[in-house]
Amino acid sequence: MLTRETFIEYLRDGLSHLHDTKRLRQNPLVTLSGVAHRPDAASALRGILIEGVESLKPTDDAPSQSRDWRLYDSLFYYYVQQLDQRIVADQLALSVRHLRREQHAALEVLADRLWEQFGLEAKSHTEAGGIVTPVQSTPISPFEVDELAWLKDLPSEKPTDLNKTLSEVLDLAQPLLIQHNADTKVAIDSDSDLPNLAVHPVALDQILLSLLNVAIPHSAGGVVQIKAEPRQWAVEVQVQSSETSANLQPLQEEDAASLEVARQLTALCGGKLSLKESGAPFSATLSLPALEQLPVLAIDDNDDTLQLLRRYTAGTRFRLVGTSDPEQALDLAEKLSPQIIVLDVMMPEVDGWKVMSKLRQHPLTSHIPILVCTILAQENLALALGASGFVQKPVTRRALLEALNHQAKMVQPASATESR
Repeated sequence: MLTRETFIEYLRDGLSHLHDTKRLRQNPLVTLSGVAHRPDAASALRGILIEGVESLKPTDDAPSQSRDWRLYDSLFYYYVQQLDQRIVADQLALSVRHLRREQHAALEVLADRLWEQFGLEAKSHTEAGGIVTPVQSTPISPFEVDELAWLKDLPSEKPTDLNKTLSEVLDLAQPLLIQHNADTKVAIDSDSDLPNLAVHPVALDQILLSLLNVAIPHSAGGVVQIKAEPRQWAVEVQVQSSETSANLQPLQEEDAASLEVARQLTALCGGKLSLKESGAPFSATLSLPALEQLPVLAIDDNDDTLQLLRRYTAGTRFRLVGTSDPEQALDLAEKLSPQIIVLDVMMPEVDGWKVMSKLRQHPLTSHIPILVCTILAQENLALALGASGFVQKPVTRRALLEALNHQAKMVQPASATESR
């Protein structure tokens, strides 16, 4: 009897050889799907498999970072688009190991749908009359250094409220405060109207705890002050021990390790951590990116590409508006006042290089960094013609966000980026 495991192996083999006509014709799914009698059996099976993958595509109102999208994307980009596994993992902000788990889970879901579609007996994969659902994969711990990279490309699906996070972190830090001095107090200057952050809450918790882990012992008998103030496109957070502390000790090895964790996490989240020189009261300044504060104009004739770019930037510091009509670029630039322009140069109606030339010459847009995003391997040409940056298609989420963050540093005012 055909087992579910065997059926999944047939499915995996079919997807792995999606464009190999001979291999597809030999796949048992040709018979199981009922297309073996057709002269175009391989092509018919290919269509069935692609339609099956497409059936996993979530609705437009599904959160862009939801697991439903990861399951769909893990199959679509690897099998249908035939991108390298490492590229797909980077695109989804996953490790290769985690990607394989997601692909296996997605194959199980797809197998269930095709099994039913083909009218096969379901006894081999049912329990108590119900289909067994895939097991959720174990989340990757952000505290393992080799797994920190996912934070760079996986913003929170919900806005991160700094005031709420500070309150929760200070509750967690109470035992540490008591351990070093029962009278130690933490003062928070939270009168400002702070924007939400484009920082994952798990990362922000650990950043603040790592800083407090150093600041509290170095402020015995004094006060740890935490101040948060809005800056353009960012929020600045200061963590400082009292200047009157009588216990100013140099940083120990454990302190350095704690600060290194905070530094790595801050950098991965697109922020910056600055430390005051040793020998003085402990002082750290965080610059954290605010949520969707930087308007970005994307010009690309392909609506699917624009939708992909919107998904890539959802929940980040960038608010992307796209147009498939290059003729609207100047009008949109006037209305949007973008800080960055993302431009495709291979467009059927208009030469993108000419569009860039017009943007460079127009007073409304001449100062705006232009990030060329094209399938052409012509980075040197793009930079020579006036581009500020370059990413090549198919672009991964990581590559796009890195490029946008680099351009953002060029347009941010000094007050938002300089060290204190």
